[in-house]
Amino acid sequence: MGFETFVGLTLSGLTVGMIYALVALGYTMVYGVLKLINFAHGEIFTVGGYLGATFLIWIGIEDGIPLPLKILYVILAFLFSMILTATLGWSVERFAYRPLRKMTRIAPLLSAIGVSIFLQNLILLVFGVDPIIMPVAAIPEGYIPVFGANFRYLAVIIIVFSLILMGGLTLFIKKTRLGKAMRATSQDREAAEMMGINTNMTISLTFIIGSALAAIAGILVAMYYGTLKFDTGFLYGIKAFTAAVLGGIGNIPGAVIGALVLGLAENYGVGLKLGILAYFFILGLIVGLAYQFYFLPREARKKALFNLADRFSYDEGSLSKVKILNYCYYGGWISGFYFLFKERRDSLVRIHARQAIRVGFANTFLFLVTLIFFLNSNYKISSEWQNGITFLVLMLVLIFKPAGILGEHIPEKV
Repeated sequence: MGFETFVGLTLSGLTVGMIYALVALGYTMVYGVLKLINFAHGEIFTVGGYLGATFLIWIGIEDGIPLPLKILYVILAFLFSMILTATLGWSVERFAYRPLRKMTRIAPLLSAIGVSIFLQNLILLVFGVDPIIMPVAAIPEGYIPVFGANFRYLAVIIIVFSLILMGGLTLFIKKTRLGKAMRATSQDREAAEMMGINTNMTISLTFIIGSALAAIAGILVAMYYGTLKFDTGFLYGIKAFTAAVLGGIGNIPGAVIGALVLGLAENYGVGLKLGILAYFFILGLIVGLAYQFYFLPREARKKALFNLADRFSYDEGSLSKVKILNYCYYGGWISGFYFLFKERRDSLVRIHARQAIRVGFANTFLFLVTLIFFLNSNYKISSEWQNGITFLVLMLVLIFKPAGILGEHIPEKV
């Protein structure tokens, strides 16, 4: 495999990752303010792509049209799709989620699944079974050579456009009054209402922004692949949800990082031989071992000494606890199970024993995968398994790091 192939896979992974990020932002924003997984978000993404492509077909964009007019048509298609899709997102929140907001969490979750099925069938009724084809005249042509690899103009536009949108969203949330209201609603909705914030309007705004971003992603996917099917949103919704969980659900920078990691993992997974992929797992194993033998024991020692009743004197019992916490991590999952089930241990030891079990199993898994990949170094995973990589990443994150890369566990409000 040449270096240009690796560069091509990297650029393709970044492009697809940016599209995942636009969809994942909708998931993570809605979860941030409502603690709800909006499973209908994938179908909203599909509706946005269909509306944009339909507008361009209706307006009659073709190769003979001057370039400035083509750009104008494409901009109008984005605006048309964003407005209608944002309206759809607002309607879903207003009529499907808001009446169930005070019920148990299972009620809005079931409602989200129902809305997803309804929208998918609505697309079938309106547009039919056949996939919609994006007009060729609306797709930028040409390539940019990057270290021997051909990088499509469209891919450059997707990455730059996505970065601008994400930067604008970040500034909006951090600097504007509405953004501060969204953050306040996310932290504590009841307290935000007592401070005079209209939480209903804030939640609706969150759905509007997330749906508009999904519409942009839908049009970009239709341009990138040239077509869009009625069930495309289901798969992209699952992948975007995986990216949001990977980065830390409810964390906007985490959603972007998780999407980029997922996009690269998918492309590397089916484009590189196992012998090369093994080096990525070696890197992960080095990081995992550093956490197991250095960072986590150091954090455990700090907590053990900080939680002493008398912080200026260390008795024999407290020093013994520090040694136990060290042994938890140094022995991996074996010592973790030992200290977890041993009688008369306090809660701090049990917490770190569970952490040691997760980290130990994760490092063991990385070691075994690295060994298997080196033993089959010339084998390459079929592209048919690309979607399977997504589900594998999701399962591993949920098992070993449920909070995600940038997420942190926040206890429930009492």
